Amino acid sequence: MSALTLDLSGKLAVVTGAASGMGRAEAALLAQAGAEVILTDVLDAEGTAAAADLGMRYRHLDVSNADDWAALAGEIRAGRGNVDILVANAGANGSAAPDVLSSDLLQKLVAINLNGTFLGLQALVPLMGQGASIITVGSICARVGTPGVHLAYHATKGAILAFTRAAAAEFGPRGIRVNCVHPGVMPPMRDRQGASHATRDRLIERIPLRRTGDWDDVAKVVLFLASDAAGYVTGADIPVDGGFLAT
Repeated sequence: MSALTLDLSGKLAVVTGAASGMGRAEAALLAQAGAEVILTDVLDAEGTAAAADLGMRYRHLDVSNADDWAALAGEIRAGRGNVDILVANAGANGSAAPDVLSSDLLQKLVAINLNGTFLGLQALVPLMGQGASIITVGSICARVGTPGVHLAYHATKGAILAFTRAAAAEFGPRGIRVNCVHPGVMPPMRDRQGASHATRDRLIERIPLRRTGDWDDVAKVVLFLASDAAGYVTGADIPVDGGFLAT
């Protein structure tokens, strides 16, 4: 039996939406494990600063733009030639939506959350081979309805779950693993303006571990899924929610 390892030395990872928050935490942890990381975002000032701070490359990437993905794939193909890890982290949030039937927000969420994930695989799967790992980011909203959150947010995150399972079945024979993480109550939800202490307390009461999550809680699961330690894990959806979905 080989030793358990989370060593990503020699691997190239692309993390989307990584200028701050969860994406930055994921990029940082992958780099700490030895991966070469390309940090991508649309927030160029924040992304450039984050990449400089973490010692990695920054590339502008609008995940909803196929041309941006093609440019990134072309750069990788002309250089290293292959990519080992994709963390499809970029997403738009529908929390506290003033109108849960807003068609404008529907189009935005579909473009970023769903199309952005699809375009990422379309661009980078051709550069992947045996042992590559793709991690998509869903939400507990993929598995449970939450009042006050835009209906399309639930729909797009649910679609990402179905997309992940289909991609795992499709690309498994090529040795490419595809898994999904479902963050629970995280900083933006617990700290958003207007959220009362009573609301936060009610949320915590529903979480068996009796605390809200932090970005590193998700990043650690992403690291595991990216590593060879998860070499026989594909098509999985893993809640990182303190047990919220178990209640």
